[in-house]
Amino acid sequence: MGSMISLRVLAASGSPIALLSLCGFLFAGRIMMSKMALAAGVQPFQLGVFGNLGAGLFLLPWLASARQRIPMEPEHLLLYAVLGIVSFAVPTVLSYYVVERVGPAYTSIVYCLSPLLTMTFAAGLGMERMFLRRFVGIVLGFLGMIALVQQQILQIDIGQPVWVAIGLAIPVCAATGNIIRSAWWPKGTSALAFSCGASLSSGMMVALMGPVFEAPLEWRFADSGILSWIVILSAASALSQVMNFRLQQIAGPVVFSQIGYWGTGFGVLLAAILFGDVLTAVSFAGLACIVSGGILANRGREA
Repeated sequence: MGSMISLRVLAASGSPIALLSLCGFLFAGRIMMSKMALAAGVQPFQLGVFGNLGAGLFLLPWLASARQRIPMEPEHLLLYAVLGIVSFAVPTVLSYYVVERVGPAYTSIVYCLSPLLTMTFAAGLGMERMFLRRFVGIVLGFLGMIALVQQQILQIDIGQPVWVAIGLAIPVCAATGNIIRSAWWPKGTSALAFSCGASLSSGMMVALMGPVFEAPLEWRFADSGILSWIVILSAASALSQVMNFRLQQIAGPVVFSQIGYWGTGFGVLLAAILFGDVLTAVSFAGLACIVSGGILANRGREA
């Protein structure tokens, strides 16, 4: 109860950097839990479907206790559908093919482009001004991310240039989703209500595509380990989603888009703490760049 209250206080505090740090930590935690769930036998699309649907179901009681509701007007239903397709379904499907043909290293790295693209889209559409400090901050974060994944860069297989090019659509979708959420945020709707609706729609969109890639009848639920991981990931996704949406609500799409950078940074730290991975001088430099970039990008917004 105490931790939930502290999270609510943080979400209401209006501190973008504090929320960005929390969202990055939750992002890293979800990635690690997802890897363990897949190793336990959960299938990728099974995890995508029930992780999102479960997150929405976990948020419903919270929504009811706050006496709020999910906006259900036709334009809102269309918004949820578009976000489900652009932000989750299409990147999930593309990642499925790109990982198979180019490798997981490239798929992870293309997400580095999302903040740069989000900043470009936001400036081009007149949503946010292009401050010099913000530009420097985003580029600094990008360099920090590259420093952390330098070993993965060396593993990229560029022998299939068509799929390398197709992979670039992944960060484009992520950046487009960032812009859509800010531009068409339902008027008067809280981050809790919006994240709940978006989670449910994302789960349904992936469910429609799942049978193309996996056999749903072969999804296992009777195994207590698999069911436990689905429940754990659903709960973690619910908390992560509502905090992510709150961050975007108070800080805008550009600051929000840096979650991936901070998530990678926390992932490196968690791997060192939990699995004994060695932190090098380059790792520390990358972490410093990510934190400094996040502060600069946010200060540029407030200037």
